[in-house]
Amino acid sequence: MNSEDLMDHTVFRTILASMGEGIVFADHKDRIRFVNAAAEAIRNIRACNYVGRHLLKTHSPRAANRIEKLLEGLKSREIPFATRTIQVKGKSFENSYYPIRTGHGHYVGTLMVSRDITEKNRLREENLRLREQVQAGQEFAGMVGKSAAMQPVFQTIMAAAGLDSTVLITGENGTGKELVARALHRQSGRKKAPLVNINCAALPENLLEAELFGHEKGAFTGASQARPGKFEQASGGTLFLDEIGEMSLPAQTKLLRVLQEKKVERIGGAREIPVDVRIVAATNRDLRREMEAGRFRQDLFYRLNVIPVHLPPLRERREDILALAELFLAQFSAAMNKPLKRMTKEATQTLLRYPYPGNVRELKNALERSVALGQGDELTTADLPEEMTGSALSSQAAWPPLSQNAEGLAERMQAVEKQLVAEALSLSGGKKAEAAKILGISRKTLWEKLRKWEMP
Repeated sequence: MNSEDLMDHTVFRTILASMGEGIVFADHKDRIRFVNAAAEAIRNIRACNYVGRHLLKTHSPRAANRIEKLLEGLKSREIPFATRTIQVKGKSFENSYYPIRTGHGHYVGTLMVSRDITEKNRLREENLRLREQVQAGQEFAGMVGKSAAMQPVFQTIMAAAGLDSTVLITGENGTGKELVARALHRQSGRKKAPLVNINCAALPENLLEAELFGHEKGAFTGASQARPGKFEQASGGTLFLDEIGEMSLPAQTKLLRVLQEKKVERIGGAREIPVDVRIVAATNRDLRREMEAGRFRQDLFYRLNVIPVHLPPLRERREDILALAELFLAQFSAAMNKPLKRMTKEATQTLLRYPYPGNVRELKNALERSVALGQGDELTTADLPEEMTGSALSSQAAWPPLSQNAEGLAERMQAVEKQLVAEALSLSGGKKAEAAKILGISRKTLWEKLRKWEMP
């Protein structure tokens, strides 16, 4: 072997030794000639105990028979390459076998590459499970939603959770923005590190900066000791910036600098501290309008709005109202050690008709109060807040006036009935049995009405 060939041989061995994938090479006589450090770690072996041994002697008789046939196929070109997955001590490995040939096509050995795919398989199975939950309309990461309006939200969470990209959550107050932030963190690779929340609207500018970036001892009156900020506390995890639209322009400028440089400087400090955080921000404001009005920095908006998630208001996802109500009733009944209440038909209809200006939070608070103060094992309209029952009455009062003759009255009543049936079908996603339950009538009665009105 000349010096040039020797150099090439050394270079190739160095490259193989430094690879993150497990590499094992067996020569044309099936004797192991090389095992890199990654293969030792992945297969939990020592190279010195394997180099020089026949490949088949390192396996059980059953596995050796299978590998012998595989090697014969590789040598004869019957098999171009082979990949199989094995389970060892609770871990999954993907082992690939490649025949190595000279430029003239002569077989010189087999290269075996091992990859630890345990985490990959776990994530795939978890993703599949979550997709099945979403498709079935089950609870997803603390959120309930079988409505069409919520499916893009769940799909975006699943797609973005494993990334480090910044997420901007928008939506009205009470729609569940913090739940989305929590779901993104819990489904991410950062879930073992902290999820740190800060409400940007709850603190004045000077205190907000101290909370975010921290301060040194003596930085201002009352700073008796050094204190790390939220960025440092969340390092390795996720920082949730709630109500980001309320942040002042000077604070926005400092935040942008941290996001760009991934370093913070405490108030009163002179050193830069590296931070590794995933940013999730939320707002109920229209930040594009805020930019036009000069109240929000354009460059910060585009830094935050990498992956947008918009939460629809509850009035746009009425199919989810009853499922949410049942979830909250179960939670509060268990927490207060009270029997689970059954909703009466009237209470159900009231909940379905209410517009929910406070969104999911308003529904949750109403049911907590109802469980706490209500008597008996039924949830009635008397247990609901006055604004909800008043809304149901006012919606009826808002109907156009009836005609004075009997024919006009009958037509108007039928029109109202059709409207209620259409609403129930919409809420149930077209499921007639569920729509009949919402309306408090039998399925047969509903079918007869639909046939009479020639409704699908």
